[in-house]
Amino acid sequence: MAWPTADGVWHIGTGLTLPPGASVADLNKLLTLCHIERAQIGFHRPNDEAKFNDLKEEVSALIKTVAYKPKEINFIPISAFQGDNITTSSENTPWYKGPSLVESLAELKAPEKPTQLPLRVPVQDVYSITGVGTVPVGRVETGIMKRGDNIIFEPPGSSGEVKTIEMHHEMLDQAEPGDNVGFNVRGVGKNDIRRGDVAGHTSNAPTVAKEFTAQIVVLQHPGVITVGYTPVFHCHTAQVACTFMELQKKLDPATGQTKEENPDFLKTGDAAFVVVKPTKPMVIEKIKEIPHMGRFAIRDMGQTVAAGMCIDIVPAK
Repeated sequence: MAWPTADGVWHIGTGLTLPPGASVADLNKLLTLCHIERAQIGFHRPNDEAKFNDLKEEVSALIKTVAYKPKEINFIPISAFQGDNITTSSENTPWYKGPSLVESLAELKAPEKPTQLPLRVPVQDVYSITGVGTVPVGRVETGIMKRGDNIIFEPPGSSGEVKTIEMHHEMLDQAEPGDNVGFNVRGVGKNDIRRGDVAGHTSNAPTVAKEFTAQIVVLQHPGVITVGYTPVFHCHTAQVACTFMELQKKLDPATGQTKEENPDFLKTGDAAFVVVKPTKPMVIEKIKEIPHMGRFAIRDMGQTVAAGMCIDIVPAK
């Protein structure tokens, strides 16, 4: 979901925001980087029907330019504080005849599960359970995990056989993309793995990056980004400080063409190709190979300063 507020800030349902004055190209780049294919749009407490219709017309023109079809999107006047059109239709907006926010989200069709891709399960937490042993917990992003599979956790390299898979206290024979599961692996102890590690089959192990090339867009940064800058990259469940080693080229957000080779710095609104080096081993995948594992947010000073996707990798193993 996306919603614009009165101060001109666009809030995207991923937790990212675009600053006031952001262009159509900025919105397009962010939606592309975050792989947001479908959207529902909420307007925060428009004063009346006329104001709502003006906003709807304005935003419809905007999203047409970034490949969305306004006829396929619900525009909803909402107020979370008042509860207007959140779960049910509100008496405060009798002129609005569409679905509530929850009803609108329920109309969305689930995407096809990426079962054909290699298994990737980012670890969210690790528990020790009496009678079972070590149980890592995480969501299956891609592929299928079955009991008896030989899997490996990267970056640590710990491996073993899947003994049990459990979801919502129910034992499973296999887990598919979207399943939040706990699973026990023979020979893997609690101290061998941690949050941010990624499980995959030993025959197609998760990629550990020594360094990687990324395409990023700077969303909001109070200063400039230069070589040597080391913010925290949030990729799946991993949070790893990464250093900018090279600013390869700045892009024109509107066309995607090269605007400047080897720029000295990047600022808010810039899109660029950069080379990044993690300060410790980190799993990330190329966006074209496993897109669910190739996107990241960059955070610093308590805010998301940039977002991006991995284009190429120099493997550490």
